[in-house]
Amino acid sequence: MAQAQTSLLLGGVRAATQIGTMAARNSKAKAKAKHKTIGAEEASPTTPVVIPTPKSNSAFNYQGQQVARQRTEPGALSGKGSAEIGALETVLEQTHQALLADSAQSFLPAAQLDAIRSAARQAAAARPSWDYSAYQHEVAFYQREEARRTPPAPAPAKPKPRTRK
Repeated sequence: MAQAQTSLLLGGVRAATQIGTMAARNSKAKAKAKHKTIGAEEASPTTPVVIPTPKSNSAFNYQGQQVARQRTEPGALSGKGSAEIGALETVLEQTHQALLADSAQSFLPAAQLDAIRSAARQAAAARPSWDYSAYQHEVAFYQREEARRTPPAPAPAKPKPRTRK
């Protein structure tokens, strides 16, 4: 009887291990697919985002950090997706200006981040062959900087113990 239970337990452990391995492979594949679009920049503020610095035509330095940016000259881009890429660059430039306006206040509200993600999705759908890595790098920097500037939420107050009368 004990041997049968041990056998069942080992079989269950093997099955769980196989399922875990398959899930890990699947999540790695999804992570690679997510990394390809700028809309996948949903890491938590405490998770370090490691994106290699891409080629940039408009990099800037901010508090000792080099940040890659991509900006296309007006009229230099034509064809399918050029308007969408221009819209993405415009919303990123607005975010950049908000970053520079004040070095302590929040500059990336949820609505602005949603606008960036929406513009990025539209651009990627319209022109999938375009290199979006500089945009991804820029957005990741903005998210890290916003997380640094945003104070942590206050811990909930502990209830006072009731005294017995």
